[in-house]
Amino acid sequence: MNRNIYELCFVTDRDFLRDISLEEAVEKSILGGVSMIQLREKNISKEEFINIGKSILQITRKYNIPLIINDNVSVALELDAEGVHLGQGDMNPIEARKILGENKIIGISISSLEEFEKSKNYPVDYYGVGPIYITNTKKDANPAMGLENLKKLKKLTDKPLLTIGGINVSNVHEIIENNGDGVAIISGILKDENKIYENTVNISKKLRTSFIKKRLDQKIEKLREKNPLIYHLTNTVTINDCANVTLAIGGSPLMSFCLEEIEEIIKISNGIVLNIGTMDKEMRNILLEVGKLANKYEKPIVLDPVGIGATKCRKELIKNLLENVQISVIKGNLAEIKSIINWSGKSKGVDSLDNSLEDEILDLGKEFMKKYNCVLGITGKNDYIFSKEEIIKISNGHEKMSKVTGTGCMTASLIGSFLGSFENDFLSTILGIGIMGISGEIASSQCETLGTGSLRVKIIDNISLINSEIFLEKIKIESL
Repeated sequence: MNRNIYELCFVTDRDFLRDISLEEAVEKSILGGVSMIQLREKNISKEEFINIGKSILQITRKYNIPLIINDNVSVALELDAEGVHLGQGDMNPIEARKILGENKIIGISISSLEEFEKSKNYPVDYYGVGPIYITNTKKDANPAMGLENLKKLKKLTDKPLLTIGGINVSNVHEIIENNGDGVAIISGILKDENKIYENTVNISKKLRTSFIKKRLDQKIEKLREKNPLIYHLTNTVTINDCANVTLAIGGSPLMSFCLEEIEEIIKISNGIVLNIGTMDKEMRNILLEVGKLANKYEKPIVLDPVGIGATKCRKELIKNLLENVQISVIKGNLAEIKSIINWSGKSKGVDSLDNSLEDEILDLGKEFMKKYNCVLGITGKNDYIFSKEEIIKISNGHEKMSKVTGTGCMTASLIGSFLGSFENDFLSTILGIGIMGISGEIASSQCETLGTGSLRVKIIDNISLINSEIFLEKIKIESL
């Protein structure tokens, strides 16, 4: 089973339900984003437990979500459920493994480091850890373990830690920050049976945001350690700033418009930045060749289709490129991305003057992802980053940044630098766009009485000074 199944587990409790069935509650929670269902039933017969389990299993199998039976190995066996969760006083996991076989999931509850020591050699797939916080859901719950013990426990095992006890939408981020691998929730989902879907969606979004932030930690430092060589085929207006911002984040910029040396350059480069801002005949001749060579030598590419909607020539150039070259990341403003896929609406040239609603941006991004196999970054007042699996919104930046030429071009250089440090395409785009937004915010506050020339310099200064601690403290990120 994928480790991601432990991210959000819904533990059932029929005592919370008055007007809807358990089946309806389970389906709403799955649609809201849960990754696993734990069916918990107390004080009922085995026959009744099995009948309830069969009904729930039809729903979980429909959505390919694992069903874990609480405490009862014989019920799990009878149902052929995906696994069982055992308490310290239940069947020994060694015996449960013999009965269920090697392919079933077995979890065990631990409420202290001492219980972990007793359980660490059991053939289990995950530990149910808690209660983390004081909880009223379970009357016989042990004292709260707390986050410090969770961190200590993570150092003792590489198995997933599924946390439970007092967890809700306001504190799930603390679990991930302190090395939990997921959360098991009862009342946080069931506290209002008319809002089970909404409750689950909110928790799921908070969790995904927290997981992404955790994946972003130390990426800036790793890039600076690797010092990747980033080749730019970029526009001549911002070429110096793109070089400086690449240096500021920890990469090494290389610029060339000479076709004769391109293959040698691509071979030694770690990442490629393509930008058509000041397109000329030479760029038209070289762009496709650079893209093909980058694919040949398996170098990641970030494409900035600057002003694509301004002329037919630009649009044909990008169309030809996308038909013949695999791009890693495309970053552009709303008007530019609309032009790529012929979305309704007119481009205003280099600057996006379109104040489309978020729903339109999301529809545009989803339509784009159906057509192109790459990560997409749509920049604007808020920035949106799309992959096949995830959509992220970033709300950093400052309106003063629009008065500085080239912040978009520099953002592409930041993304390219992270791509060149062998970073995931999606994370590279978050980091590049996020760092530019944060640096712009800080620079704007430092230039309240200064002009836009100082703002440009301060943006580059702050990129050179940013680290993971600053980034994670200031990034305004939301999973959609």
